[in-house]
Order: sequence, then structure tokens, then C-alpha cells
Amino acid sequence: MNTARFRLLINRSKYFPRLYTTDAGFGNLHEATKFYSPLFNMNDSTMYKYLAKHSFLMDLSPTDIKRKVSYLKYINADNSEILAYPKLLTLHLITIENRTTILRECGLVETLNLLTISKYITIIKKTIDTLKKNKLIPADLDMVEQLKKQFDTGVFPDIKSSADLELQSLRELFMDTFLRQRLSLNDQESAKLWKSYSKIKHKSFGHTQRVLDILQHDYKFSRDKIVANFFLLYADPENLLRFPNTVPKIADVSIRELVLKQPKILMVPCDNVKEIQTLLQEHGIAEAGVLKFSSILTLAPASILARIQQLRKTKEFEVLSNHPRIVKLIAFQKKAIVRLDFLHQLKVRCASLNVLSSHSQCFEKYVRDGYDRTKGKDVAHYLNEIFDRNDDDALQRLKRHQNWYHVPIVQMQESLEYLKSKSFKIDHIYENMYLLLYPVTRISEKLEKLIACKYQQEPYEDLGIELSNVTPEQMLSLCLYLVELDFHFTGDGVWPDQIQQSDATTTTNIDMPQTLKKEYKYGKKAPKSTISD
Repeated sequence: MNTARFRLLINRSKYFPRLYTTDAGFGNLHEATKFYSPLFNMNDSTMYKYLAKHSFLMDLSPTDIKRKVSYLKYINADNSEILAYPKLLTLHLITIENRTTILRECGLVETLNLLTISKYITIIKKTIDTLKKNKLIPADLDMVEQLKKQFDTGVFPDIKSSADLELQSLRELFMDTFLRQRLSLNDQESAKLWKSYSKIKHKSFGHTQRVLDILQHDYKFSRDKIVANFFLLYADPENLLRFPNTVPKIADVSIRELVLKQPKILMVPCDNVKEIQTLLQEHGIAEAGVLKFSSILTLAPASILARIQQLRKTKEFEVLSNHPRIVKLIAFQKKAIVRLDFLHQLKVRCASLNVLSSHSQCFEKYVRDGYDRTKGKDVAHYLNEIFDRNDDDALQRLKRHQNWYHVPIVQMQESLEYLKSKSFKIDHIYENMYLLLYPVTRISEKLEKLIACKYQQEPYEDLGIELSNVTPEQMLSLCLYLVELDFHFTGDGVWPDQIQQSDATTTTNIDMPQTLKKEYKYGKKAPKSTISD
């Protein structure tokens, strides 16, 4: 490698896309060969043999591979050198860039090549004397002075001699001194940093200074804000700079204003956030939910799309697809599906979105209390959506029925769809909304007979009245009357035949599976044998 050109190139500023991709690897050797052969200008036969020997390359994302090869060629590595160190391609691009920059900062310029980059972990743990004996750095290099040059301001750690110090230890001393000065850290804050975020030692000095400059000057982060969120030191400076232009706002809130409240957003590739915004818009999901449940941004766009598609297939979720909390459900969907399955086994029908995505303690309390009841907020949102209202009238009207909270929204939706299929308008249904609480089987049994009597101009036997002049609204009122008549107007008809009233009104004494307390928190399904115990 031409070291003079290498030295020139690594000092230039060039942006390489850094985000993780969700591309799958290659299905077989033939597919991988067709990709790698033109990339490295090698014939198919030779590349096929190479990939058979280094099969791990088949698991890598094609998009990521192109980015890494582009960077390695940018620092003047040729195809043969890259193929000599294939393990480098398994590292993230940011890691490769960091290693390159750190070694340069430490004076490894003439010896900086793909071999030293691949041996970074070994090199960084060597003492300064050992590096000189192995001719990795010049014999006359003063490492302390070399590291001091990497800072814009004077950084003077208390070091008497560096010869016997490991390069990593020396760098840590400089990093600690710099951060103490720049952020006015006390001993306790410094200890917290190195205990919880020790990987900062693998960040270059230039990277760390640049991140702090951007956070403090571009985003107006205070010293206390950065100390409270030390993870921001791991941020990608290029991503920080591109964020305001790529994602100017989320749900009409400026990104600069939003990240002050939710700094973790800055750790997400801005291109991912932009793609997630587009996905939510395409599927009619309001962005406002992202403001409360920003953890959804940490998911890959492909994962979010898959979860939205799964949501549409799950009737308990699909019926509330426009609920403000649906973003939280997408973020915690795996956990919600496992919980929903568990509740079905317990014959619990009315779990709310809040219960399905809440903390483990809240969910356990809900199960142990044994109250199978619909959440008023979920029902209010559902009613306002189907009746196109923005007040509390629909819910207050429904609450007059003594068993309204024992009916799952899914059952209400099924009844609504049935009534609409019979050409009843929303206004007619609104005036008889109690019908939505009853199973379709009970409604259809009465309504079909009423409609038949009307068109045959025959009196309904149980009522003894002529139905030819009955309006649609009156027809639904008669249907409701007949359904409730069968249960002596107690309201108990809301339960399907296979569901006993006691299933929903009595407290259940449940032996909670051990996995529900721990693994369910992370969305892992408990073994069937455990659940059924």
C-alpha cells in the first residue's frame, strides 16, 4: 500500500453511509459468487473456491459489503489486500473507521495497513516500548506528545513515563482527562462513565471531540444533559449533522426540540427514521404516537413493516389500528402477542392495548385480579372513530348498559360489520348502539326474521305487529328488544353461548407461570407445558 497516499486519504473528509441494513445474506454459493466476483474483479471459479473457504461472507448484507469495500478502497487498499483479510468485512463500518483513526492518532502512519487494522485489539494492548521494538511506531516517537496533538485544547494527564504503559491505558488516561476538563466531571461522574460506558476507550479522540462540539453547539445540549446521557458519546457525528436536514420534524415537533427531551433518538440512523416515517404515513398511523413511544425508532424499517402486516392479520389489534397507542403496540408487538395468547388460554377476552404492552408487574396484577373488562379509553376511541365523533357522548350512552365493559371491541366490530352488511347506516346504529354489545348470532337470529316478515308483509309472531312501515331505526330497536327479551332484560345476552358469565365476573386464582414474570417481559413465549400447569 502506498503509505503517503494512505496518509493523505485518511485526513480527508468523506461521508460513507453507516446505518445497519436489513438485507439478508446469500442463499447459496452460486448467488454469493455472482455478487462478489464483479466486486473484486475475479472470475467465478476462483471466487467460488474462495467463498467455500470463507463461508461466513455469505451471511453478510450485500449493501454493507459494498460500503465497507468502498471505504477500504478509499484508503487505498486493493482487492488482493481486502481478500487477504476477509474478517474485516464482518466488522461494522464505523468500527473500521474508528480503528483506522485511532491507529493514526497513535502514530501508526507508515505501518498503517489492513494487517494493523485487523490486529487493532492486539496492538492497542501492547506497551509503547513493545510497539517501538516491533517497529510499529518510530523509535523516537514521544507518545505522550503525539496524543496531546490530537486535542484542540490542552490536555495534560499526570504521566511521568509512558514507556511501560499499554497504549490502551495511555489513551484512557487522555480520554478521562479530556472529558473531565470538557464536561467538568467530578470523580463520581467519571466513575459512572467508565463503569457503564467503558467502550468509549475505542472511540477516537477526534470522534469524541466532534460529537461534543455538535451536541453543544448545534443541538444546544447542556453539560448536565450530556452527563445524564453519556451514551451520546457513542453517537455517529455524521448522523448527528445529517439528522436536522433528513428528518426536520416528527409530528410537527422540531427534531432539535424533540431530541432534547428524548436524546436516544440521535442514536438511530436518520435514514431509518425517515423510512419509518414514510411507513407510518403509508399505513395511516399517526406520527404523534412516536413522541410518546420513541423506542419504535430503534427497530429496523423492515421489522416495523412486518409488525404492521401482522397487526392487520390479528383481529384484536386490527380493530384498533388507528388508536393513538398503536405505535406502542408495534414497538412491543412480540410481547403483546405472547400475552394475548396467554390470556386466550385463560378465556380472558377484553384485554386493552395498555395491558398488552404494559410493564410485567401491571400485566401480572391484571391477570391475578381476574377482571375481564374492556378499557373505557379504548372503547371511547373506537366509538368516536366509527361514529365520527370527538366527544364523550357515545361512551356515556353505551355505559348505560350494565355489562358494557364485559364486551371486547372485536365482538363489537363483528356486530357492526354485520349490521352494515344489512344496509343499516351509521346513524341508525348509533341510535341503537347497545346492539353492538351482543354477539352476531343473537342479532342475526332476530333481525333476519324481522326483515323477512317486513318484506313478506307478515306480522311478527312474538310482537303481533305489522312491520311494512317500520323504519330502519325502528327495525334495529325491535331487534334489540327481542334480543334482550330472551334474557329478561338483564343484559346477560352479551356473552356468547360458549362463555359463562362467571368467567368474566369472578376473580381468578391463577398459578402464574414463572416465565411470565421474566421472559414474558421480553416477549418470549413460555413453553406450553408451563402455561398449562
